[in-house]
Amino acid sequence: MQISIFYIPVNSSEIAQIIGRVAVEKKLAACANIFPIQSIFPWEGAVQDESEFVLILKTITTLNEKLSNFIRENHPYEIPCIMNWIVEVNQEYGEWVERNVIQ
Repeated sequence: MQISIFYIPVNSSEIAQIIGRVAVEKKLAACANIFPIQSIFPWEGAVQDESEFVLILKTITTLNEKLSNFIRENHPYEIPCIMNWIVEVNQEYGEWVERNVIQ
């Protein structure tokens, strides 16, 4: 069975929690995970070294566009990173994801 995994870096744990909670409450995602990370990237002519938080959201593939739009509308960055992968999961988990999002 397949679901989508979204990977979204943000600048604070609080922002990750807000976006994750609202995505789950709106049933755009069945689950949100948040991890602290360290990111190194070029921005405005200088290499940045920043603490960030990655929000991982799990949903069904038919909600990819709606979830991407929701993230884009609520993300604090000028150029947000919104990655997603379609992944294989065990049947029971995939069915749980399906039951916990809008169809």
